[in-house]
Amino acid sequence: MSRISAISRVAVAAGAASALGALAAAGRGVGASMGARPDGVRLERMRRSPQYRAGAFHNRRRGTTSVPASQRDVLERYRQNAETRKPAGPIPVVSAHREPATSGLHVTWFGHASALVELDGTRLLVDPVWSERCSPSQHVGPRRLHATPVPLERLGRVDAVVISHDHYDHLDMATIQWLSEHTEAVFVVPLGVGAHLDVWGVPGARVVECDWGDGHDVGPVRVTAVESQHFSGRGLRRDGTLWSSWVFAAPGGKVFFSGDTGYFDGYAAIGAEHGPFDVSLMAVGAYDPTWRDIHLDPEEAVRATAELGGGLLLPIHWCTFVLAPHPWAEPVERLLVAAGSAGVPVVVPRVGDRVDVAAPPGLDPWWESAAARATPA
Repeated sequence: MSRISAISRVAVAAGAASALGALAAAGRGVGASMGARPDGVRLERMRRSPQYRAGAFHNRRRGTTSVPASQRDVLERYRQNAETRKPAGPIPVVSAHREPATSGLHVTWFGHASALVELDGTRLLVDPVWSERCSPSQHVGPRRLHATPVPLERLGRVDAVVISHDHYDHLDMATIQWLSEHTEAVFVVPLGVGAHLDVWGVPGARVVECDWGDGHDVGPVRVTAVESQHFSGRGLRRDGTLWSSWVFAAPGGKVFFSGDTGYFDGYAAIGAEHGPFDVSLMAVGAYDPTWRDIHLDPEEAVRATAELGGGLLLPIHWCTFVLAPHPWAEPVERLLVAAGSAGVPVVVPRVGDRVDVAAPPGLDPWWESAAARATPA
């Protein structure tokens, strides 16, 4: 064997070892992050739900497309919008430390669907995702486009963690484990999601699982699960846990949190039973024509808010991760046009900013500088 041949074989072997190492790193922790399937008493309770049949949860209304009908069409839209799916410049983030609000209604948006709702002194953290990627692996998958505004240790007291469903961009293992260990929060989740929390070490006594219509009191705040139209799953199996929107109600105000949902004809009924609301945190991003049944687009978010009696619309589910082929700033741009036509008030806070719902700030188009691109010569 020549010296060059020997060196080549060593190089190939080293490359293979490096590739295997990278593959092993990408797979590390994936099994744990996927969570667990419900069983035992939990499964028996799920089977009694009106939403559960034939081994899975179902939306009440039959949709036309619950998954993309044509992957080719979606991929083509990704290609067409390749230059605009990410911002051209940095996304402004507010990192100021604030003392907990002792009264009133305040909302701090941390990006995507993560937010802190402070209502009558009670602090509710919704869909918290602090990890770098919304993925079962922190080596591959959608990566955040901006830093987290504050580290978890600077959040202060958290009275409840409320989860809309078990997709990775809404339920993050590392964040849940930190909150379980370092706070006294109760975890209020849809049916079946507690199975994931069990294997992540969250004490069962701190987990409350709700079907649509079920509620739980957190201090003076009544937290109630209401219908949404979506799906669930962290692996190959779908719809083994429930998905939900949430209502927070207290003497000091009412909040609607959409979580992840498509448009359906039940918003007026939700508003009649639980509203009117002072503020609605409504998903406006990660949409596509073939995902209409499971993701609101901006115009549908405005329509749903109006039907809810939703009050001030605060857009969520955009900005932080690239999860759909539309341009990065399009959700908020379309939202403002639709809301203006419908007379729905909107606030678009910077990531990390706290909104006093009783005195929301005026419109500051901060996203324009982040989305701006140089005009070709």
